[in-house]
Amino acid sequence: MHQPVVPFALIVALALLVSGPIVDGQQHTSGGQAPSSAGALEQGAPAAPTVEGVSGGGPTDPVTVNQMAVAVSPAGSTGTGTPSAAASPTASPSASPSGAPSAASSDAPPVAPSAPVVAAAKDPSGVVETAPIDTTSVQTVGITWPAGQDVATLQPQIRTKVGDTWSSWQPVPQPDSAPDPGSAEAARGRSGTDSVWIGSVDAVQVGFAAKSTAAMTDVKVALVGSKAATTQAQPAVWRPSGAVSHAPSARPAAALATSAVAAPTIISRDQWGAAPEACTPAVASTLVGAVIHHTADTNSYTTVAQAEQMIRNDQAYHINVRGWCDLGYNFVVDKWGNIYEGRANSETEPVIGVHAGGFNTGTLGVAILGDYTSLVPSAATQEALAELIGWRLAAYGRNPGGMMTYTTYGGETSRWPTTTTGTTVTEPVVMGHRDVDYTSCPGDGAYSTLAWIRDRASKIAFSEPLVQALYSDMLQRPVDPTGLSTWTAALMAGTGASALGDQIAHSAEYVNRRVVEAYAQILGRTPDPTGLATWSQAIMSGRLRVEDLRGQLIQSDEYYARAGGTDPAYVARLYQDILGRAPAASEVSSWVSQIPSRGRGIVSNGVWRSLESAQRRVNEAFGIYLGRSADPTGLSTWAPYWQANGEDALRAMIIGSDEYLSRAVSRFP
Repeated sequence: MHQPVVPFALIVALALLVSGPIVDGQQHTSGGQAPSSAGALEQGAPAAPTVEGVSGGGPTDPVTVNQMAVAVSPAGSTGTGTPSAAASPTASPSASPSGAPSAASSDAPPVAPSAPVVAAAKDPSGVVETAPIDTTSVQTVGITWPAGQDVATLQPQIRTKVGDTWSSWQPVPQPDSAPDPGSAEAARGRSGTDSVWIGSVDAVQVGFAAKSTAAMTDVKVALVGSKAATTQAQPAVWRPSGAVSHAPSARPAAALATSAVAAPTIISRDQWGAAPEACTPAVASTLVGAVIHHTADTNSYTTVAQAEQMIRNDQAYHINVRGWCDLGYNFVVDKWGNIYEGRANSETEPVIGVHAGGFNTGTLGVAILGDYTSLVPSAATQEALAELIGWRLAAYGRNPGGMMTYTTYGGETSRWPTTTTGTTVTEPVVMGHRDVDYTSCPGDGAYSTLAWIRDRASKIAFSEPLVQALYSDMLQRPVDPTGLSTWTAALMAGTGASALGDQIAHSAEYVNRRVVEAYAQILGRTPDPTGLATWSQAIMSGRLRVEDLRGQLIQSDEYYARAGGTDPAYVARLYQDILGRAPAASEVSSWVSQIPSRGRGIVSNGVWRSLESAQRRVNEAFGIYLGRSADPTGLSTWAPYWQANGEDALRAMIIGSDEYLSRAVSRFP
């Protein structure tokens, strides 16, 4: 029984847009040019050019990339349609050739014959389908169309065949990555779906739910094939800073940045068999954040060799099908926690990738290899993401746990409109792809781990520089090896920066130093042993706040006598020591009039706890920890805070800030 004829037919013919070798930074093909549009195919396909492999750059077999152009014409215009594959599930794939081109690589996927194949009927599920395509040597497929084309009604799907059994139709991941507008890659690239790993299957069919022929203009099905090596799965092993090796960079030296944070072990491009870049990606001036993705591929890969094969195929799809310079991601992390370098030079430079439209510039694109729609990444994968992000962002003084302000100019997949003036948004420094583009990436499972990754990456990025900075600022000396290892381990284990500062602030070394400083400033001498022990114990036990020691000393008879032994002289000396200025005559008169009835304490407490004094204390803290004075907004905010909560609370807020962490990294790289 014949199935109903649909209003249009799918005509599948081989275009063989073939990726050739890279010469002088340009991509070349040999054996002829691929047709530029589906219309050309309907007029008769040219002779198929020679199929060339794309060398992976490492000790691997070539990656082959073929593309099949899909055209739409009114039903019946090409003659009688062939039966749907669903009506004859055991039939041999009708798109298979009677013989491959004589010059083709033996590893190249079989291609369609020159005569067009018509699929003029829907299958029982309502999908308008191509004929089966032989995928004996193919593991990855994708679908592309010209950039800017409206394909909202296309709804591409695929199904695969193993033996005599066809899988159910599965939607192909919709495009969620695109070059930034105006970039070189935007000018040279095609739009398309994400690549889909199908693995070892006998055939694939591509289906559409297109509602108009306009939606099918110059649509192509890409077939990518390669061979896996024999590398076995192995856990990630971190290596010390500076152990990363890669080819020397040809980029400007100003773009390079190094980090004090230990670099994780990274599988190099040579090791996983990367192809050379097809063009030179742009390099940003800095990194401001990181975007986490998943590739939405299978999670069933069982060896590192298979993971590397998936990455090689993805790179070939990105370069030779989408038209990008290189793999879109800066790094890829597999399910065992192994890290792979993606775009060349991403270990040392802020190379701009193609991973988050409108947010590619200045962000690190990291993809988890697999589908994490519901699956939560392994502990090893989460740790690898944190190690990698912490290491790269530390080189630019970015706090992975903070927020960033970013001006985006939109893009094909961006949540913000394309504009020449830009839209300023606030996002987490470490974000999921869905935060900035219309996508579900990186899946609910991976997205649920972002808070942990941010916190862990922050500790990794700032642990050693933070300890060094706190020792310098609070103890005024370099950290000793034991202190560095002890406190770094504490930070890595979960101790916060403010908690570490508080522990140092209550140590005997810090408290004794502050007591000595207070005696020198207020009384002009060193403390006697009894005074040092008494005040230090009071501060360390929490009975007295360290900043209030000065408030206590200015009430003493010794200070009154040192000031001149008269009430007016006492007031004048208080103003000079605490406020850094001489009092007005009216201020002296007011305070002196209160001393007989209320005692000298009314003056010392009043001056010490005044808003003016608080502003000076805030500026003191900003100078110590941030190397600058507080701006007017900071003074109006933090002076009342100091009055209410004291120095310890203010210090905790400062050393937990992005500014302090960034300054620590710049001071102790």
